[in-house]
Amino acid sequence: MYIPKSQIKENQFAKSNEWYYVKNNLEYVGFYYLLSNGKAFTGNNINTPPNEEIYRKSSEISSQINSTSISSPPQTVVYVDPDSTDLFRYGRIKKINYNLTRTLPYLSYTIPTSEDYEKGYFKRYFVSKINSLQYIEIIKEVYDYIDTKNKVWVWEDYTPFTLDWYISGDIDKAFKNNRGVINLAEKQLKKINLKKYLKEKYLEYFKYPEADNLTTAGGELITPSGQDYIGSYHIHKMQGPMEGATHISGVHNKLFYKRFYVDNIVNDLNQTGIVTMSETQNMKSNLIQNKPTSGGYSTGGGY
Repeated sequence: MYIPKSQIKENQFAKSNEWYYVKNNLEYVGFYYLLSNGKAFTGNNINTPPNEEIYRKSSEISSQINSTSISSPPQTVVYVDPDSTDLFRYGRIKKINYNLTRTLPYLSYTIPTSEDYEKGYFKRYFVSKINSLQYIEIIKEVYDYIDTKNKVWVWEDYTPFTLDWYISGDIDKAFKNNRGVINLAEKQLKKINLKKYLKEKYLEYFKYPEADNLTTAGGELITPSGQDYIGSYHIHKMQGPMEGATHISGVHNKLFYKRFYVDNIVNDLNQTGIVTMSETQNMKSNLIQNKPTSGGYSTGGGY
């Protein structure tokens, strides 16, 4: 079966105690790829078998924030006693039949297309659990069901919302805009911790201008452990800056632009602090609130 590359998120890395095989529930650690329908499979991409389906167990982002299993099919709820629930009383008033099996929103991702990268941004879809700090990222189809109060979905428990997410162009503007739309959404929802749910990955999906054979004398980049980086580096189109003059297939460090961090701290990149081919920056850090200073880019032609 052909799957467009725009609908595949490749080269993700599964950490320990996080991902499990669907076939036997055994733990999986290693590379995987993710489809736009939320299903995940082992291997860097669809062309690196064996491609065994894996799933992610639900885990708490904090004591009050939970995420739904990444590869779970839509969950359903059956109401069995209409006379004892406020929902059915509400349904009778509004002439809505709730005496049926209904579907809960489930975690699924929208993957940006080449057209989105040309445009510079794309729309991400979410629901927020009413009277709770639970967030779930969803695809447009599920968003539309909740937004239009489709009777076979549990829409009354959720507030749907979207984020216009910047993925190309000026990196500082993208970082600032994405941080800003999250803050704005929290104000509009009158809730906190959306940024924690998204793990503060303000450059998620960002496409960098590729460049090789760059050099920094320091002050521009930091390593995953927060140390100032001096030496040669290159820019990968989805990874951003990485150590070494050119990209190689082996393991090598991902680097980070120093101006986006306070105290040179980068946490939780993965278990070992080494990043290979993940498209995302798993960062959980304090962010610089002031305008970035000039001269942050390398003069070697990266930007």
